[in-house]
Amino acid sequence: MSKGFFVTGTDTEIGKTHVSGCIGHTLVKLGHQVIPYKPIASGCIRPNNNTLLSEDALFLQQACQSLYTLEQICPFRFEAAISPQLAISQSNEHISIEDLASNIIFEKNAITLVEGAGGFYSPIASDGLNSDLAKQLGLPVILVVGDRLGCINHALLSIEAIGNAGLDLKAVVVNQLSPNSHYSLGLEDFTDAPIYHTPYQTQLTPTEVSTALINLLLSE
Repeated sequence: MSKGFFVTGTDTEIGKTHVSGCIGHTLVKLGHQVIPYKPIASGCIRPNNNTLLSEDALFLQQACQSLYTLEQICPFRFEAAISPQLAISQSNEHISIEDLASNIIFEKNAITLVEGAGGFYSPIASDGLNSDLAKQLGLPVILVVGDRLGCINHALLSIEAIGNAGLDLKAVVVNQLSPNSHYSLGLEDFTDAPIYHTPYQTQLTPTEVSTALINLLLSE
């Protein structure tokens, strides 16, 4: 199977898409083909009353310079700004973990970045959590930690959950959410997982993810 990673987080709104875009953008700059995949998104918009658009999927498409369509990158989209599982239920639909997994694109010599929704134990389908999708895919995991109050607790709980799921935690990326957020200081004392940091920035740049992290992700 082609290389890929499952990007999950300690919570929602902590920068998974930003970090995924940084990783994808950096890999592209280094000459790799990257396929972004966000299986499901809620809180989508309707530009000009047209088809639902996931702004996260658009960001990933642009960051990874992907030629895949937004519908391929994010096949399941909902307008309500609620959890995907609730959005599915309110729409009287049934979308399974298998449905989400079956739409992922893998290509030879390409790296597929799969971004979950919410935290590792957040519901993502009618019948399961992000953890269930991650286990079905069996990809190495990148955990994004939002650098805010309580993040060490959230990070350690997520790290334990990923380990209990039998998955390979490839890296922890602490995303600085404000210019002076340093709530994650000391996290390295409680885990052996490799920890990297993305500094607070308002625009995507190829240097936001270190070369060391990229080398780690590509190592076998």
